[in-house]
Amino acid sequence: MTLLIRAAEPSDTIGIHRVSQYLGYGDQSLADTQQALEELLDSPNDMVFVALKDGELVGWIHAFWAQRLASASFYEIGGLVVAPNVRRQGIANALVQEVLTQVDGTVRVRCNELRTDAHQFYQALGFITNKSQRIFEKSC
Repeated sequence: MTLLIRAAEPSDTIGIHRVSQYLGYGDQSLADTQQALEELLDSPNDMVFVALKDGELVGWIHAFWAQRLASASFYEIGGLVVAPNVRRQGIANALVQEVLTQVDGTVRVRCNELRTDAHQFYQALGFITNKSQRIFEKSC
């Protein structure tokens, strides 16, 4: 297996869109994925890396700088996904390690309470539970 982790490029849109279906958040159009990727790539506060296995895009990670006014700022992993057929091969680990080598400071990640496999994954990488919280949302 040849694994390459690199910064995402606009030409990765189709691969990112294909792999994103495994996040379980519903369908986003290809055009929406392209627009979001372009905006993230233009942002000085965001980074997106992709994993290519034997030349095929099989995963991605998005991290961003979370600036805070009244508490310490940090980097946050905003999304991480690897195609199911190549999971448990170290790809997610490699993507997280790429982020960790690019930043200086604290890195956080939020996981749904039901995703215990994700909790175990991050704990194995040395992340610790900082707090539990509820997320409230309102569409405007």
